[in-house]
Amino acid sequence: MRIKRSIPVSALCILIALSLTSCISVRKVSDEEIRAGFDELCDDIFKQMLEDNSFNAHFVVSDPSEYGVTFNADDYTLGGVLIDEDEDDDVDRYLDKLHKITRKSLTDEQKTAYDSIEFYLVTQKNYEGLEMYYNYFGPTSGITSNLSSNFIEYVFYDQDDVDHYLEYLKDCERYIDEAVDVLYKQSEKGYFMPGYVADEVIEQCDKILNAETEALVVTFEDKIDGLGLDDKVKDEYIETNKQYVDKYYLPSYEKVKNAVSELKTTGTNDGGLCGFGDDGKALYKAILRDKTSSDMTPEEIIELLEDEMNECVKSLTAVIAMDYNAYEEFMDYKAGFDTPDDVLKYIIKEMESDFPAPATTNYNIEYQNKACEVEGTLAYYVSSRIDDISINNIKVNGSEVESGSLMMYETLAHEGYPGHLYEFTNFYNNDSVCNARKALDFTGATEGWAKYVENCVDEYLDMSRNVRELNRVNNLISYICSSRVDIGVNYEGWTIDDVYSYLAQYYEINRETATEMFYSAVGDPGVLLPYTVGNILMQDLRDKAEKELGSGFEALEFHKWILDTGITAFPVYEDRLEEWLAQK
Repeated sequence: MRIKRSIPVSALCILIALSLTSCISVRKVSDEEIRAGFDELCDDIFKQMLEDNSFNAHFVVSDPSEYGVTFNADDYTLGGVLIDEDEDDDVDRYLDKLHKITRKSLTDEQKTAYDSIEFYLVTQKNYEGLEMYYNYFGPTSGITSNLSSNFIEYVFYDQDDVDHYLEYLKDCERYIDEAVDVLYKQSEKGYFMPGYVADEVIEQCDKILNAETEALVVTFEDKIDGLGLDDKVKDEYIETNKQYVDKYYLPSYEKVKNAVSELKTTGTNDGGLCGFGDDGKALYKAILRDKTSSDMTPEEIIELLEDEMNECVKSLTAVIAMDYNAYEEFMDYKAGFDTPDDVLKYIIKEMESDFPAPATTNYNIEYQNKACEVEGTLAYYVSSRIDDISINNIKVNGSEVESGSLMMYETLAHEGYPGHLYEFTNFYNNDSVCNARKALDFTGATEGWAKYVENCVDEYLDMSRNVRELNRVNNLISYICSSRVDIGVNYEGWTIDDVYSYLAQYYEINRETATEMFYSAVGDPGVLLPYTVGNILMQDLRDKAEKELGSGFEALEFHKWILDTGITAFPVYEDRLEEWLAQK
């Protein structure tokens, strides 16, 4: 979260009040006043989050002015690449304000908000001073892969949004110039990405630059059609968009390509983040906390992964030993749905007995433009606005997901129902949750939920219990291996030989596969940890509830508790689960 620094106009009043405490009695603050003060703090945090960046604000709410936030003409920019020192100071300021609140005086929902905000702010604080070691052009999650998606998914509510969109498109030149400047500074310090990662970034740029159809042109025309503008006005906008794509957007990718090509041999670390010493390890620890939504140390996560791997191997061996036919059925299994929409409609109907009713069933699902596909990314869901859950877009990577496959079925459950779309829209529709909480990001928790429900919806298929178990453990083993490699490379200094030796315990692999996984871990540290650790920790919550409640456990009731608690960090879930079970 980026929070602009504001002038402490109340400081003088506070100092005066403190100077008078020796001659007047101090009135005890009531619980009601403490609660009201906490609500004001949450509103202030939320407003600052919107004010910080108008582009990001558009993806959070449909109309910032409804929350007292207005932007000047020069505010419509893509923001900055690096967090500045003033913004770091504001994290400390908000933590200080939070810690001055008497938590025990808050309501239960306020306590959850308090704990969630505190976890989030501490997570952001852990990145302080480490920004120059971070690769802002990670092949899976960096600027080159996300910039196009952000423009494609930018919603036009009215004509003003079109005008702002064009200003953002024009700002690509300035934003990329700043990002490229960061690359040169990283190169000067010896922090530039390894050459093999640079090659992937260059390949991404070429994919955008050489596309037969420019996605930002096609999607712009589709979106503007829905505004009912005069044909002349609409045609002028379409022409301006084409000009801006050619003048500002595409040249930005050319700049990135040229800079990365020039600098790709200047890096001094060909391995993971720990190759940068203590600072590199500190950055990786911050990424781990951020990506897993947990406060576990790297060592604790390693132990978690190894324990889970042992259980998976035992289960896999046992199933194959007693039912080899299940293995053959699993290898050949097809879910059989023709289209993505068929999958979602089927799941929405089947999930009624296990999950609370969806807050909405409005969605749009389509395949990605080929130029915007990212290798290894199966699909993505663009979260709705917190004040408008009617617009929900899911994009499927047709080059990665085969129609009719089990992968397509589980991918759509993950992104749609009862995964991301379902969880986020139910969360945003919960009026008891403050907006500040709704604007926070807990990737480990949300990806953990989405992976967890993949296993839940497999029960709706014509698939035996043994086949389902083989599918579950095979999937989890793959994620565990990738995540263990990620930690090994970035925290323990594993080489390609180390990666090969580790993977050879579980797979018949070649050195090429080990090299690819090593490269992925270096290029995007922590990228798969939310799916792995999040999934395990979410399942652990269920396992604990099942063990405690025994025959009284009901999946519907447990899932309702998750949704009612709302999206948060795992330590908060764990505390709330204790309270929920104690009430049973």
